[in-house]
Amino acid sequence: MALGKSSPQITLSSTLQRAGLVPIGNGIYLRREIPPSKSFSDATIYTKSSNPLLREPNIILVFGWMGAKLPHIFKYTKVYEDMYPNATQIIVQSEPHFFWSSKRTRMNNLVPVAEVLEAHGCTRQESPRDGNSPRILVHSFSNGGGLQMYTLGNLLRARSGSSSSSRRPSPHVSAVVIDSCPGNASFRGAIQAFTAALPKNSLLRIPVIIFITLLYGFGIIRHRVFGVKPIFERLKEGLLRKGSEGGILPWMTEKTPRMYICSKKDELIPVEQVEEHVKEARHRGLNAKIVVYEDTPHVAHARRYPEQYWGAYKMIYIVEMRCKDRTKQKCNQELASLLRRLV
Repeated sequence: MALGKSSPQITLSSTLQRAGLVPIGNGIYLRREIPPSKSFSDATIYTKSSNPLLREPNIILVFGWMGAKLPHIFKYTKVYEDMYPNATQIIVQSEPHFFWSSKRTRMNNLVPVAEVLEAHGCTRQESPRDGNSPRILVHSFSNGGGLQMYTLGNLLRARSGSSSSSRRPSPHVSAVVIDSCPGNASFRGAIQAFTAALPKNSLLRIPVIIFITLLYGFGIIRHRVFGVKPIFERLKEGLLRKGSEGGILPWMTEKTPRMYICSKKDELIPVEQVEEHVKEARHRGLNAKIVVYEDTPHVAHARRYPEQYWGAYKMIYIVEMRCKDRTKQKCNQELASLLRRLV
């Protein structure tokens, strides 16, 4: 008897089982704490440090780019698994329908993420007395991942009622990696983003382009007639948020390190838009760094230059943790020196 092809459900289940992930929502997966495993043996840049002062992250949030398949996202989470084997990972996919869903639908979809973070104490107003507070690393890809992160921040504030400093979660040790983001919502960029996964000669591209054209036009009408800001403008404002309500995520402060990664060859998110955003972030007093590659496509920097990509993140994280007892000028000089060596 001939064996039939495996169903998508069986394939997904086996993929998740191999990765040690549990689905907890629509496009949301959890990897719980596990005993330490072997780190990369051929690259010291990945090696898990034994220095407790570096306070490695114990919670890692990964927001995938729009339409990213789990095997592609796993290439990043596997590195984190080897660097921080005891950390809890939360993976959030970003599907095209997210962009035209209602605000309520987008927030409801992320409730499982909020529940996990709340269970780990990420939204507490006071730090635990034993000093074992969450240490949170966030890695977001493209505008799709950025919008999921922005929505999660709004959801956490709504659930905790953090409309004032008295209700704001206690600041935690945290860092944010923002890959290929943010960018303006140009019509050409929208078409490229929504058709990227389709074959160039596919007839499916025609109805997709028509739908995006209508959706884009509707967004322009909402903005000009009703004053509703485009969703990507709201994302950029969220990334620049500071004050009593925290950053884009409520536990962030102005000092939280934000590492932006972009490329001069990115056709979806022009490098000038990211550089302009980082300049504004610094002007507002945010701790923003930027790494610019010369020849990498959209969200493909780690694939082409893995040691530089992960090395820049790892070194910046280490230096930021040391900066607590050093002058800002000395820290910036050391960071600049590291980036010149790694990129």
